[in-house]
Amino acid sequence: MKVINFTASRHAVFYSPLIALISEGFLEKYEIKGVYHTPSPNVNVYEKISSGEIDVSQSAVSQSWNLLEKNIASDIKHFALINSRDGFFITSKTSKFDWSDLYNYPFYYVRGGQPEAMLKYGLSNKKIDLKKIKLVTENPLSTEQMYKEFSKSKKSFFHEQGCYPHQLEFDHKGIIVGSIGDLIGPVAFSSLCAKEKLIKSDIGLKISKAFEESKKWVQNSDSKIVAESVKSYFPNFDTTSISNAVKDYQNLGTWNKGINISDEEYSKAQEVFKFSNLISKDYKIEDAVLYAEE
Repeated sequence: MKVINFTASRHAVFYSPLIALISEGFLEKYEIKGVYHTPSPNVNVYEKISSGEIDVSQSAVSQSWNLLEKNIASDIKHFALINSRDGFFITSKTSKFDWSDLYNYPFYYVRGGQPEAMLKYGLSNKKIDLKKIKLVTENPLSTEQMYKEFSKSKKSFFHEQGCYPHQLEFDHKGIIVGSIGDLIGPVAFSSLCAKEKLIKSDIGLKISKAFEESKKWVQNSDSKIVAESVKSYFPNFDTTSISNAVKDYQNLGTWNKGINISDEEYSKAQEVFKFSNLISKDYKIEDAVLYAEE
């Protein structure tokens, strides 16, 4: 049985279709054994793939643009859409919330790269300028540090993917009051990537088919069943909070499409990145995307 090593740029319930690909055995009927390697913070998955340590990873088409902006050639392409929405939530200490409150109290948010770019763009749709929100620290905090600071605070806000916000609700330490995915709408947020050679191979086609099955299963199954399937990959979270995160994502519609990235989703992602001046021009979808074929 062929062994394929998987990882992600961020480890979150948001990427349950990738994790269920392995936990539910979707690969095995194609005679593939999948191994998921939980990523360390700030991992560079393109380097992991290039070195051969990892075969397939969750990433984003925006990662390809980063290389294109620097004129760096890469044989890594994206071949399957995971999420067509931003998966970050805003958590508050109380249910009473106005977007302008972000100006007045500490706001712990993920800084840098795509998370910040999406946040900045989404907030602009509510007439909120992220640049005018005072930073809580000079240097970015890790998610664990932000989670700890928010948990013990009396009045602040927290920005992260599920199921950190859902665990805070479960522990009665916070209330989810906003979704960046709702503010932005359909966008090419995250996808599976691999070397072109793998994508074009028979193995690449099998992985694509298995992933499409996994994604449909995660979207259409009872959230409690999905939570039980992926729970072992999230030992620090309660099964109920995982289930609640899955349910929110099912309702958000981030997994309810096929695995191809639409032109509209791709263009929206470029619009987001141009808004933050992270790319200087548009890139053709074929510059970043390649699909397996029969």
